Amino acid sequence: MLNYIEYLNIPAKIGVIIIAVVLIMQLIVEFLEFKGKVVPEFLKIGNYFSKRRKEKKDTVDTLKDVKRLLNDVNSHYSEDNIAKRNDWMQWVNSRAEVYDDSIVNINKSLSDVTQALNANTRLTEEMFVQSSRDRIIDFSYKAADDNALISREEFERIFKVYDKYEDFLKDHGMTNGEIDIVYGIIKESYEQRVKNHTFIEDIRVQK
Repeated sequence: MLNYIEYLNIPAKIGVIIIAVVLIMQLIVEFLEFKGKVVPEFLKIGNYFSKRRKEKKDTVDTLKDVKRLLNDVNSHYSEDNIAKRNDWMQWVNSRAEVYDDSIVNINKSLSDVTQALNANTRLTEEMFVQSSRDRIIDFSYKAADDNALISREEFERIFKVYDKYEDFLKDHGMTNGEIDIVYGIIKESYEQRVKNHTFIEDIRVQK
């Protein structure tokens, strides 16, 4: 309180009188409150100065908190941390480049594998077509010979070969060419042998 009086340039005697009056008023306020009387807030001078001191302390604490926060921010963005962050970003970029190269190599390898599989598939299909044709054509020569001994089961097997062969050609949009002719020979021979009972098993039964 003396600081306020000195700040106002009030003479020392008057200042002492003012302080004495304030103290007396404060004692009266304390006495009245002790008796349970209601005292106007403007008479509670002591409370006023206590509040001011508390506000000043809160302000100082707030400033300390702000300063501490600024120090924390500065420490996070110090030159060392920035350097570490830059090093980390360079490492991330280098890893990304390595991963990109790896992905390119993997895609190339997958492409090569796919091409190899496609080539193998085409080769397998060509072998199936050629093998089926050869079997049907070879059997047609045998079926055209009326004296050749052929079982009913041999005909049934070649019919299954022909059916699979035809299904494959339809699925791939292909034509069978000469196979229609030789297959006609096989069917005619089969029908003739059914009619005349000249399958090998029929001949053995007759004997």
